[in-house]
Amino acid sequence: MSPSRFRLRKIFRRPVQVAAKPFIKMNVHPNTITYLSLLVAFGAFLTLVLTQNQLVFGILVFIVGFLDGVDGAVARATGKSSPKGAFTDSLIDKVAEAILIVAIPIAYPGQTLLGLDLSSWAYFCFAGWLLTSYSRARAESVGVADLDIGIGARSERLFTMFLLSLVFMIVPGLALLAFLGLGTAVYRIVNYRGQIISHKEEPTLE
Repeated sequence: MSPSRFRLRKIFRRPVQVAAKPFIKMNVHPNTITYLSLLVAFGAFLTLVLTQNQLVFGILVFIVGFLDGVDGAVARATGKSSPKGAFTDSLIDKVAEAILIVAIPIAYPGQTLLGLDLSSWAYFCFAGWLLTSYSRARAESVGVADLDIGIGARSERLFTMFLLSLVFMIVPGLALLAFLGLGTAVYRIVNYRGQIISHKEEPTLE
């Protein structure tokens, strides 16, 4: 199975590289950009909670995802990629995602969706997003090679949130975001397990 063909980073690779150049010239550390993305996520949270302005919220969500690509581009171009940086980036990514998701039920208290309150949907959403990333990390640790599978990777999830905000559908869209995350997590888990089992069953040559 080849890596997913539905990856936004292929489309945004050139803009990300262009945006990374000023940071490279100013010798900005990749971690600084990572923390900047967290600050933008917090700004998105405040925007939605205080003003319910989904348009601005969506634009800030897009910036969060875009900066996630920029920090990686800067790290590679400057030779500052490191296990510590990768750990920091992954951790901050999860915190930023949690901030963006929890903003929705806080901004629209008392609303329900398909019979469940928004807090429950936010829980399912973050659980799916977290499992998608965690399953990949665990699969990588046991030697699975084909990791980039499923349509709901981080870039695609944030871009979907961005699009939903642009059309003022972030509340009903929370269910879509939850299903996208949970569906991708299940798809990855099933495929990773299949790869692990197939690898173990392969005959070894002495």
